[in-house]
Amino acid sequence: MKLGFASRVVCLTSLAGLVLSTNGIAEQVGQVVHLDRTGSLVYEVDDRGNRLPDFSHAGYMGGGVPLPEVGAVVRVSPVDGDDTARLQAAIDHVSGLPAGPDGWRGAVLLEAGTFEVSESLFIRDSGVVLRGHGSGEDGTILLAIGPGRYTLLRILGDASIDFAGEAVAIKTPCTVGATSVELADASGFSKGDRIRVFRPSTMEWIEEVGMDTAPARTPYKWKPGTVDLAWHRVVESTQGNTLVLDAPLTSALDDGAGSGTVQRIDSMGRITQVGIEHLRMVSSYDRENPKDENHPWMAVELDHVENAWIDDLTGVHFVSSIVDVGVDCRAITVSNCRSLEPVSEDGGYRRHAFHSSGELVLFNRCYSEYGRCDFTTGYQTAGPVVFLDCEARHSSGRSGSLGSWSSGILFDNVTIDGGQLALDNLEIRFGGAGWSAANSILWQCSASQIVVQSPPGARNWGVGVWGEFYGDGRWQQSNEFVTPQSLYLAQLRERLGQKAVLATKDRQRCIDNLDVIPVFEEVVPAIAMPVVEEKHPMTIRNGWLTDPDGLMTGGRSPVSWWRGNLAPARTRQHNAALTRFLPGRYGQGATDDLHELAKMMKARSEIQLRHHYGLWYDRRREDHQMIRRHSNDVWPPFFEQPYARSGRGIAWDGLSKYDLERFNPWYFSRLEQFAEIAGTEGLVLVNEMFFQHNIIESGAHWVDCPWRPVNNINDTPFPEPPPFTGDTVKIGNMFYDVENDKLRAIHKAYIRQCLANLSGQSNVIHTTGDEFTGPLHFVEFWLDTIIAWTGEGNPDPVVALSVTKDVQDAILKDPAREPAVDVIEIKYWFNTAAGLFTPAGGEELAPRQHLRKWKGGRSTPRDVAMMIRDYREAFPDKAIICSEIAGLDGWAVLAGGGSLPNLPPTLDNELRRQLPDAKVINPPLSVRSKQWTLGQPGEFYFIYSLDGDCSLLDLRGHPGAYSVHSIDPSTGQLHPSGLTMQGDELVEIKNNETNPSLFWIKRQSAP
Repeated sequence: MKLGFASRVVCLTSLAGLVLSTNGIAEQVGQVVHLDRTGSLVYEVDDRGNRLPDFSHAGYMGGGVPLPEVGAVVRVSPVDGDDTARLQAAIDHVSGLPAGPDGWRGAVLLEAGTFEVSESLFIRDSGVVLRGHGSGEDGTILLAIGPGRYTLLRILGDASIDFAGEAVAIKTPCTVGATSVELADASGFSKGDRIRVFRPSTMEWIEEVGMDTAPARTPYKWKPGTVDLAWHRVVESTQGNTLVLDAPLTSALDDGAGSGTVQRIDSMGRITQVGIEHLRMVSSYDRENPKDENHPWMAVELDHVENAWIDDLTGVHFVSSIVDVGVDCRAITVSNCRSLEPVSEDGGYRRHAFHSSGELVLFNRCYSEYGRCDFTTGYQTAGPVVFLDCEARHSSGRSGSLGSWSSGILFDNVTIDGGQLALDNLEIRFGGAGWSAANSILWQCSASQIVVQSPPGARNWGVGVWGEFYGDGRWQQSNEFVTPQSLYLAQLRERLGQKAVLATKDRQRCIDNLDVIPVFEEVVPAIAMPVVEEKHPMTIRNGWLTDPDGLMTGGRSPVSWWRGNLAPARTRQHNAALTRFLPGRYGQGATDDLHELAKMMKARSEIQLRHHYGLWYDRRREDHQMIRRHSNDVWPPFFEQPYARSGRGIAWDGLSKYDLERFNPWYFSRLEQFAEIAGTEGLVLVNEMFFQHNIIESGAHWVDCPWRPVNNINDTPFPEPPPFTGDTVKIGNMFYDVENDKLRAIHKAYIRQCLANLSGQSNVIHTTGDEFTGPLHFVEFWLDTIIAWTGEGNPDPVVALSVTKDVQDAILKDPAREPAVDVIEIKYWFNTAAGLFTPAGGEELAPRQHLRKWKGGRSTPRDVAMMIRDYREAFPDKAIICSEIAGLDGWAVLAGGGSLPNLPPTLDNELRRQLPDAKVINPPLSVRSKQWTLGQPGEFYFIYSLDGDCSLLDLRGHPGAYSVHSIDPSTGQLHPSGLTMQGDELVEIKNNETNPSLFWIKRQSAP
């Protein structure tokens, strides 16, 4: 059977019966697993040899091990004000202590009381425990203060992994539940080796499970290489070419579509032996907005961590997870934890109280109230993952897997009041998650609705479950009690004995003797202040954009403004977006790590990042439909808007409406953070305040826009329903109508917010917006707002005029507004051999719509240099930039006098240092259309020659000796030509063989 996006919904009756054995044990024959007459577990095996996995390996140290009691080495008491630095310093102090023979460095003990925390705390080293005095209101409270979406505590190792040798093919099929693999050659493996077992997602397998198609021509289908499965295991022994593993595999690896490999791991960056216990974490929030989301989303995140635990933790008022276990985590126990009173929108990817993407993870006796997705797993979760004796009340969503093909999940005695518990096919949800679970089971669970479906080639089971049932999965003893009462504990008892079962029970809280634990400040009397990094401020010098190293050069970093994907393999395919938000995930395509982004930009020789708000918030709108969404099940990653949600009403995407008079703190803080980094790293943030793409072209661009009246509480003066023409819309002229008092006030407040947010940041350039072809009167209003803001004593921002040519020229002729312009950008017009492409502003056409009407070709490097030179000569103190014209050549931009040219990163330091002192020098008339010269007359000269047999340099009036160097266009390096010439004459320089020809002439000596 091939079942992909088209679901079958079938409810089956119980398939099991009871037989009373001679010793009184009820043997439940016909079940996926049952107790035989001796009390041993007997597993059903299918015709391929697959059986239910042994879930008992989930948990700290592989399950069945008591959580350790680690002695405290320092204690910290709360003080008035922000405790963040003190707490982090205490953690860092213990992290720096030598580890004992048992691997422990010690515990940081937090005394009872309230500690205020304003940013993330980190544990980055092994052997560290953070312990409080209890998770109740009279215990130890970590209070997250201030706006911001930081996670209160992050336990974070290193993502690095080094493999040893090549991957070795698996010789014979591996079944579900297998604890051994036979290789073609196992000679390179030994007992104790860490390995990765890998199964690729081939097209053959994708077709087998029916995920090669999607309904209604939507793009939400699986692609090869994007649903790969990987298990990290340890070799317990070798038997010939067979490796015996420390934990089972949870999906089959056969010799067909799911064949795989094994590779030895040399080293990993995971940290180990970390514990968090007896704490209450509380997030502050805007009390006037019961749906406020500009406060911490998560209490604790773990990633790149092994053998760790979270015990007796209460989280209050967080948006999403109390504990989020990342994909590179192994052997984790989360026990006796509670999620209470979440504060957020009741929408997609919120209120995921307990979530895991890792393997060998146990959630034991965890509790959630008013969650949406209370107990969940993520994409390609390798398993086993167990939710044992967990309860959710007042749930409004689904528990189960939220990603593609999580395998080996056990819900054991889990109760969901009000919500859904599902192992099924998500179809197109979350961008095509499809089959969310495989080889997973609900055991003795109850929920308001229970869904069990089985994908082709795998099984999902519902055994002893209670609720409203849907799906064609394997149902057994529905609405009946089954034995064993707990599958996990029965498997654990059979594998390790009753002592292991007792280890899963509640433990007594460690009682610390405060008299013998030193106060942190007595151990470390002074907390080191953070080092202030050296700045590389951008300045405009002599009409050039420079920093302390000289001329600023480099390319433009590509950005995303509406695309994204949750599947990890596909997430990384997307470019940067400063205000894209993917809860709990960081890096390329997710919530960008801004420092890593800056490093990546520098490695790629990209100097500028141009930011504007996203096209829409919710990725469901990628389908470009104009319909109202039927639910609030929004899809991340989210492209945050600059305006705050009001917590009132329902917008077109199902969340609350925007308030255009209040701003999104997270959005603006991200810009501020990147601007700080840009000032340190010598990068440039171009802040494009508006984004015209929302208000013209496709109607789908407008339907979710915060400015649309149905999406805000501000009664914006736009027609409703919108004036669609087919599937297009034109709101531009209405949007730019600053004669309307309401619009004028909202626009002015937003412009001032953009300026204030980045006030004093040196490496920021402000423009009106991206794709801007708006009218002159709006640009005048924009500049007048900036002039007024500066006139109030605020720092003078760097302002770029990035508009159509008619608007540009009108502003530059305006004596009141021209002085406010620091940078002129040539972006929406260009010159070609066929003439000037210069659409007028205010015609309600996007740049690409104007270009479709143009038949005159594209600019050549000569055209680019001449366009820039014309403005440079007219406005010698303003910087000219040109970064978006097709076929752009960085040397042509430089030769014309343009800033931020995309030159080789190996540009000679002498050129970089001296070019900002260069002025435009007009060459002799005979070469003026094919040669451009910059320089400091009598000192140095830069010549860019496109063609011709020679270059001419007029040295009359500048006697002395000059040396001639050619410049390699591909490296920017100088190469002495051996030619020395005397000044005070018109000098002819023979071109070299490169095209264009580049020369650097500098004075050697005076006459």
